Amino acid sequence: MDSFLTELGLHYQPNIITLIGLLIAVSFLGSKLFQRLGIPQVVGFIVMGMVLGTSVLNIVPLELVKELTFISEIALGLIGFDMGSHLRFDEVRQKGRSIFFILLFESFGTFLLVTAGIYLITRSLHTAMIFGALSSATAPAATVDVLAEYDAQGPLTTSLLAVVGLDDAISLLLFSLVAAYTETLLGGSGMPSALQILEIPFFEIGGSLLLGLVAGLVLSRILRYMQKMHDAMAISIGFVFLIVGVSEALSLSLILSTMVMGMTVVNRDRALGRAIRFTIEQAGPVIYVLFFTLVGARFDIRLLPAMGLLGVAYVILRSGGKYLGAWIGGQLGGAEPAVKNNLGLGLLSQAGVAIGLALACCNRFTPLGPEGEALGGLIISVITATTFIVQVFGPIGVKLAIQRAGEIGAARVQAGGWASEGRPDQAA
Repeated sequence: MDSFLTELGLHYQPNIITLIGLLIAVSFLGSKLFQRLGIPQVVGFIVMGMVLGTSVLNIVPLELVKELTFISEIALGLIGFDMGSHLRFDEVRQKGRSIFFILLFESFGTFLLVTAGIYLITRSLHTAMIFGALSSATAPAATVDVLAEYDAQGPLTTSLLAVVGLDDAISLLLFSLVAAYTETLLGGSGMPSALQILEIPFFEIGGSLLLGLVAGLVLSRILRYMQKMHDAMAISIGFVFLIVGVSEALSLSLILSTMVMGMTVVNRDRALGRAIRFTIEQAGPVIYVLFFTLVGARFDIRLLPAMGLLGVAYVILRSGGKYLGAWIGGQLGGAEPAVKNNLGLGLLSQAGVAIGLALACCNRFTPLGPEGEALGGLIISVITATTFIVQVFGPIGVKLAIQRAGEIGAARVQAGGWASEGRPDQAA
């Protein structure tokens, strides 16, 4: 911000609180312009972040974005918690077959399609498979924000939340297999054992499930003694922070851990789902504004030309794989038309997991020589550039999906008082 003000003849070095306030105010007001155009507010947050970041005004430098990484982790924790609270076993069980087939085909189908397409361009199988593994991940943050903004509820919303919450686990498995194979090729070492390949993803996934289950059981027990909604909100937020921190310390998936925690709470006592949603509605908005604004601020628009043909092919193939895979899976799984024909539109966003795995590629392959260094740099450049594109168009796809399925506003219509479903039974 100092460089921007210097050009105006002013000299002022703002502190971090000033910048956070500026981010929230400017991004929130800017998002209203997008809403008036019928575009989801999350797109406005991201675009305003890009304007405030290094791409345009440089008011929010990259150093500050990195310093505020913890905000992104908290936001993802709240998002995972919210997702889990919508996944009641009785509802998921009814759609279990269709969800399973959709999850299977949209993740593995995208992996195969992207791998085949990138191989035709690069003629490098290990490069193609790396991009295929990264393409299977879906970003739940933008999806959840759009569903909340438009008060969506129904079969499509339930199926979409289940799929975006689980396909990151499949992406981790695919990445572990492909990265081990690539590392063997580049390093010239012997093929690692199956145990070595699967150790990391199984520890991450299994540990996340166990942590979320235990935390959910403890939290649900505590919430039963909370008589006021604000008390329930305070303890719920405390648990989200706690599980996010433990997940990061143990290298677990914080999205999966908090999602399982939310799922455990709401299935132990359905009424407690109201406490979770109250928590998200009260605490979430400010955190979400910051989270998506920082996503935009992190992006450098100068990277777009660098993605080239490979980046364009990746976006097209991944989008096609997600949509067709979801449709085929829905067809085979017997999903109703509203789910089968629209769910793929809600799977276009990609961010945190893909970028995290791309960084892991760079760190893992760079020490293996010039070829490994070149591969790591290529993956970082393409994934970073394409992420911005799908993060802008992905939320629009989610809105179109729930609009076509007739689920916009359904949650608002069915909502009752906080006390209508039982404990916590008093408003603060």
